[in-house]
Amino acid sequence: MDTAQPAGAECSAADEFRTRNNALFARRKELLERIGALRARIDANAADMLCELTLRRAERELENLTHEIMVANYGLVRRYVAMFTARSTEHNEDFESAGKVGLLWAISSYDPARGPFASWAFKPIQREVLRAVRDADHPNLNLGDFEKRPAILAAEQAFLEESEPDARLDYTDIARRAGVTEAQVRRVLDAPRLDSLQAPAGTQDGDTVPWEDRLADPSLSLEDEVLLRFHLGTVVAEGLPTLDPRERYVLTRRFGLDGEPEQSLRAIGEQLGLSREGVRQIQQKALTKLNEPIADAV
Repeated sequence: MDTAQPAGAECSAADEFRTRNNALFARRKELLERIGALRARIDANAADMLCELTLRRAERELENLTHEIMVANYGLVRRYVAMFTARSTEHNEDFESAGKVGLLWAISSYDPARGPFASWAFKPIQREVLRAVRDADHPNLNLGDFEKRPAILAAEQAFLEESEPDARLDYTDIARRAGVTEAQVRRVLDAPRLDSLQAPAGTQDGDTVPWEDRLADPSLSLEDEVLLRFHLGTVVAEGLPTLDPRERYVLTRRFGLDGEPEQSLRAIGEQLGLSREGVRQIQQKALTKLNEPIADAV
């Protein structure tokens, strides 16, 4: 039995989706205007308690509405993430967390006059998911090169199919086919391999030497240790109090600021009920906040 929906039904569902989105964003616009007016009134009359209560209710309503829009449009994230998790769902949670960030950015910046929301949201979702995919699978490539990687690999495959079996890669030809620079082609195709720290390294004599024996001596000089403790003290005393409790917890656990062993992003995520990508974003936000206080204090 053919269970496919008729074309008319698909169009009707798409129209219903757009209509619902339009109504949600119309409500959001009205709320934002109301919140702006309330804040202006409070600035003019700080003692207006009724106005402040009304503002807090409106802000909670905006948060609830934003969540409703997120839920209604979460399918956009799932469909894009599925492109990278069709064969393995190992990083599915991290990629979806990144997609949520892109979706939230799209919601906050969307103007209904610019066309359908799905079209507007595609780029932000794509940007954040690609960054997460790059971090997980190809951390040795910058984001711009990673975005061009599919086109470069396709151009390489086309070149190999048209060339002799033992032909050398023509980077100029591949760049022309992919519409990128030759430098980008070289960075993608000749990207350095990230060897596991568990694998032994070879020597000129053919012997293998454990990586830990090849690393520089991690011990600090007295001067370096004094400087390290000074900067760490500055972070703890001047920086951490400026963070919210969750950011403070992540940095403390991540870098062992309380004297306990450092923990991985995934381990911290398990404690907080977040994905590794979610913890990474909290860490990055916290470090950005710390930048100014630390610089000023030092």
